[in-house]
Amino acid sequence: MRKNGLVISIDGTAGTGKSTVGKAVALKLGYGFLSTGELYRALAYKVYEKQVPADDGAAVLALAKQLKFSFVRQPDAVLKMHVDGEYLGAKLHLEEVGNVASQVSTHKEARAILTEQMRLAGKDGGIIMEGRDIGTVVLPDADVKFYMTASAQERAKRRVKQLKEAGENPNYDKILALIEERDYRDSHRAASPLKPAEGAIIIDTSSLTQDEVIATVLEKISHYAA
Repeated sequence: MRKNGLVISIDGTAGTGKSTVGKAVALKLGYGFLSTGELYRALAYKVYEKQVPADDGAAVLALAKQLKFSFVRQPDAVLKMHVDGEYLGAKLHLEEVGNVASQVSTHKEARAILTEQMRLAGKDGGIIMEGRDIGTVVLPDADVKFYMTASAQERAKRRVKQLKEAGENPNYDKILALIEERDYRDSHRAASPLKPAEGAIIIDTSSLTQDEVIATVLEKISHYAA
């Protein structure tokens, strides 16, 4: 075990509850939690802010090399990220930034820069890192690896419920189509395609409650921490 504890990776498709589960488990263990999509969104925000063409791999790489990341663990276990000394917060979740993030994440060289930042954040252990290529690429030596999945239909239902609770009027068929499109793009991209890592514990959350998934993850981790 590393200085601060285990390194735990959680990969999987969008909408399976990876972030919610990862954060809850990290809090129980006294670990830090990092959702690595935030780093891609940070790069995307800078690309968007500076009006760099998102399809220009060389320009995106040059910008990625300039970024300075720092992380501070919060009381809720989340590793709060500052980029060039600034906490970007809600700026990372602008719709325009999300669109750019899906483009910049396809650039292999820029991904490599962000991957190194993620590795630095996890090198001493005591961390749960969530994403799409954590166990396969970012932390292939993670002590415990999870891969969470659920049917596209179930994930679309969950998203519809979320949006309705936020006062919106979502279209199930459109959301399902977007989820299926994203799944295909993530699993077929040339750089770090989405797939379970070797030795990963696969959890299908389709018919499980959030609490059941958290309990399952904690139970599996307890075998490694013993």
